[in-house]
Amino acid sequence: MKKEVQITVVGRVWNANNANKGKILALNKCLDEYFKAVKFFLRFNSTSKTYLHKNCYEKAKQLFNLNTTLVQTARDKVVEILKSFDERKKGGKAKMETKLKKISIRFNKRCYSFAKTTNVLTPYWLTLSLNRKTRISLPIKFGERQQKTIKDALLGNAILHSRNGKAKRRMVCSFHP
Repeated sequence: MKKEVQITVVGRVWNANNANKGKILALNKCLDEYFKAVKFFLRFNSTSKTYLHKNCYEKAKQLFNLNTTLVQTARDKVVEILKSFDERKKGGKAKMETKLKKISIRFNKRCYSFAKTTNVLTPYWLTLSLNRKTRISLPIKFGERQQKTIKDALLGNAILHSRNGKAKRRMVCSFHP
C-alpha cells in the first residue's frame, strides 16, 4: 500500500497597493461557483462517487463555470462531507440536518502550479486554473519558517517514509487572500 505525505504551508497573497484586486475577485467568483457546485452535488445525497459521476457530473459541467478538475473535487468533497456526517450521526454528535455554510476549494495538481522565481519582492508564485478561460498567477508571501519548510520539501528533505518505504511527497499550499 502506498502512503502519501502531505505538507501544508500557509501563505498570504501579496497585494501591494491592490495590484492583485482583479485576481482576488476572480478567485472569489470561483469560490462562489465552487460552493454552488458542492451544494448541487449535495442534493443527490449520495456517498458514491460512481453514482454522482454517472448521474450528475455532465450536468454540473454545464451548470457551473469551473474547470473539470474543480467539478470533480466538488463531487469528491460532497462524498467526504456526507460520510463524515454519517459518522458523526452514528456517534450522536450531529444534528439530523446538514447545512453547508462555507467551503474551501481543493486545488489538486492538475489545476495549480507552484514556482519559486528570482523576483526579490515575491519569489513564490501560485498559478491556478479556475475555469475554462481563467488562469491567474498570484504572488504568495511566506514567513521565514514556512520558507524553510518549502525549501526542504523542494530539496526532498521533507520526505517521510511509511513502513513499506513507499511514501510520496506532495506539497499543498494553502493561502488566504
